[in-house]
Amino acid sequence: MADELKVRRAKEEDIESIADLMYRLKKLNEEFDTHFEVSAKAKDRILSSLKESIPDSKGCILLVGTMKQKVVSVIRAELRERKFYEPPVDVRITDFYILPEMRRRGLGGVMIEKLREEMKKAGLSLLTVEYPAFNVIAKNFYEKLGFTPNISVLRYMERDNKK
Repeated sequence: MADELKVRRAKEEDIESIADLMYRLKKLNEEFDTHFEVSAKAKDRILSSLKESIPDSKGCILLVGTMKQKVVSVIRAELRERKFYEPPVDVRITDFYILPEMRRRGLGGVMIEKLREEMKKAGLSLLTVEYPAFNVIAKNFYEKLGFTPNISVLRYMERDNKK
């Protein structure tokens, strides 16, 4: 099945399909943790962000997986500066979604491998990932691929909005 998947850089004509997948991902994150409550403006913000990043993707790598011309997966990785460390840039996967009916077929590994190829072309070596802490599915997936846990920890404290 992975043979039928074609992974490539996202194009402008993919924006609507990518936006749908990214919105689904945000809703899924919300299911794992209520601190990821999806904004009523999320769809518009996703579209706006994609329209900016696809023509000029200097700050990220945005790939899609297609099967029979249909976008079935998306992976978005941001390039983040690490001023005080080596390597000086890490590639952080912030959005990765595969349609449910296409999962468990090896597509995730194919997408990650294509991302790594794009990184190599750009001279980048450090790949990290960000996902909700309670997403055990993501945790298991990335560990299976050889990602090690926790090079840093993100914690939160909510401000009391009640007056």
